[in-house]
Amino acid sequence: MLQINISEQDCWLSSDELCECSDISSALLLELVEHSIAMPLEGEVIEQWRFSVENLHQVKKATRIQRDLALDWSGIALILQLLDERETLEHEVNALTLQLNRFKT
Repeated sequence: MLQINISEQDCWLSSDELCECSDISSALLLELVEHSIAMPLEGEVIEQWRFSVENLHQVKKATRIQRDLALDWSGIALILQLLDERETLEHEVNALTLQLNRFKT
């Protein structure tokens, strides 16, 4: 049996697919792109835009935050940036902890 593994990095979505999967309008997608919440991988106009799967996760997270906290999109962009920085720092701490544990033994 042939099995093909496609990573999320190899996949992309059109703007229509992103809107459909995240249940948002094209107008809202434009606003999210303006606030750098979603960032097209390619394309000059919305009809040509292509998005990574990570953008789908980001848009869903942003719309959940907006729904739950009723914040404006610039505030949500800031929250998402801070969450990303926290995750990066968490990974760095874990890597440093592993290195430190090697010296303890």
